[in-house]
Amino acid sequence: MRIIQDRIDYEVTGLPPVTLPADLNDQAVQAKVKASRLSGHQLRGLEDTTPQESRALLWLLAEYCTADRRDMTFRALLPIPGGVGQIILRYGSQFQGSATLVGRGLPMGGKDPGVEPEDLLQQIRTQYRLGGIRGTWTPDQVLKLYHALARVPEADRPALLGVVIERVAHLGADKYGAHTQGRFSHTAGRTSGDWGTLTLTDAAFTGDDKGFYGGSDGSAVYPPSVQVILHEVGHAVESQVRRAESRANADLALAISGGAAYPRERSLPDDAPITQGLQLRYQDLRDADAAEALVRETYNLVAARQDAAGKIAACRNLGGKIAAFAQAVQGMKDPGTVAPAERLLKEIQHEHAELVSWYDYARDMIVRRGHGEEFDPPAYAKIKDALAGKLDHTPWLTYTGELNRWADLHIATSAWRKKYTRAEGFVTRREQNLVEHANLNKIGIALTPYTKAFFEGDKAATELYAEAYGLWRVHPEAVASHSADLLAYFTSGAYRQGD
Repeated sequence: MRIIQDRIDYEVTGLPPVTLPADLNDQAVQAKVKASRLSGHQLRGLEDTTPQESRALLWLLAEYCTADRRDMTFRALLPIPGGVGQIILRYGSQFQGSATLVGRGLPMGGKDPGVEPEDLLQQIRTQYRLGGIRGTWTPDQVLKLYHALARVPEADRPALLGVVIERVAHLGADKYGAHTQGRFSHTAGRTSGDWGTLTLTDAAFTGDDKGFYGGSDGSAVYPPSVQVILHEVGHAVESQVRRAESRANADLALAISGGAAYPRERSLPDDAPITQGLQLRYQDLRDADAAEALVRETYNLVAARQDAAGKIAACRNLGGKIAAFAQAVQGMKDPGTVAPAERLLKEIQHEHAELVSWYDYARDMIVRRGHGEEFDPPAYAKIKDALAGKLDHTPWLTYTGELNRWADLHIATSAWRKKYTRAEGFVTRREQNLVEHANLNKIGIALTPYTKAFFEGDKAATELYAEAYGLWRVHPEAVASHSADLLAYFTSGAYRQGD
């Protein structure tokens, strides 16, 4: 899974803080320009940009024009007269530069909907069918969460079903020194009922006073925390089908519990009786064995001209084919009338033997699985195929229904295992498709330093998927500057295909 390496010449933050001159006049600005490397400049502002703001733009453009910023673009929150400006600084190869004022103040990601924070959190939870929102949130953080989730396309919003979003102070870094800002985690497994948790730390919001995304050609401006949130949403989108199929398997296992249904928009509790549902019930075949023995004993008593009235009545009470046998055995008056009862006796004994053989087959699989052997779906489907249209009457129906239920469940869980388990761990087809697309189009893995480190260390593209997803939703130009093919992969919806 080798991917050609590349890099992205794009920075959101990273400019050291400066203070504008107390007397920001034309003379001070020209002196700053003359002392800098700036070889030419363009200034762009808002419709109501003031002369003093224009002077500040040129002064800042000259201030930050250094050799190490050649051919780079910065989106930074910088001082302007009266407050903070959302400014895009661009530098060319010959130190020609441009400065664009795209807004004023700290960006929130959009307009304030005018709703109290607690009410807005409830609105978010309901709109996206979340499992919950936990932790302590400032009003600004609630607003940023609101605008971040609004950037999730409608087709991706089912990925948020049941997810819990929580705020914590901090997270321990992973082995690459990352995931200190946020994390999407869930228990992956064949019958996991865990929709997942999207965790955001204090660090997710610490860059919001330094830089921003967007702003080109009048597009919306987003604080960096919105991209952090959308990165974690990207993980939810990448794992959506895997989690949904796992939950469906768990619900299938729980169908026999007889208890109240678990809410769809909640992860299953730890004590949900999934393990019980995975077991094959009625393995002692007690009622089936008793029914076969009753038929056999009844026939033998009647054939020996002994009293069988009680057993015939018991056969009649069982119904189905055994009730028909009871009627036939009562007609055994002489050798010429034995055939109907004898035929039914042999049929019932054959059906019983067949039922026992398929329970033996299933029990053997259970023993071998206990020793670590795995079976693919066809091994379980063999049971269903063999029983199709057979043994579908009293007294076998309870047992064949259970064999079919058990086989259906393990067809689903073994299919899940084959679909998602790789040597690298649980891998979705959405991730694998991105790897194949990246290899085919020579897309670099170094969209950001973390995507490069994670791919090289873990041989997985899940961070490239999530990082590209988050950047695509707030600043597609950044993805395009890395790879037009990568941007097209997301804008076309190809990222949703595979699972």
